[in-house]
Amino acid sequence: MTDEKKLGVNDWDGFLGSNIFVKAEDVADGQVFVCVDIEVSDDNRPRLAMQSGEDDNKIFDLNVTNSHAVVDAGIKTPQDCVGKKFTFRKVMVMSPKSKKEVETLRIKSVA
Repeated sequence: MTDEKKLGVNDWDGFLGSNIFVKAEDVADGQVFVCVDIEVSDDNRPRLAMQSGEDDNKIFDLNVTNSHAVVDAGIKTPQDCVGKKFTFRKVMVMSPKSKKEVETLRIKSVA
């Protein structure tokens, strides 16, 4: 969901850009996101529907590193993420596409 408008299935507005995904530049230090739903993405990753504010729904796909962080936090199954509070930390990683360092998110804690 975008800040200004809820996404709907009657048009593609909001789905074609990356504005519905949690991005490093959009996350403040200490900001908490609550997982409100989970599904499997097209590339077979757990896809978390995250909410930081009342109308601020975003999507966060769990890569292998972040999946391990969730398991290490004691979450037994992907479905058990629903209702949990996630805090992220920002890290620099090498992008395989651009071959440059980019800022990305890692799960700092799950409560």
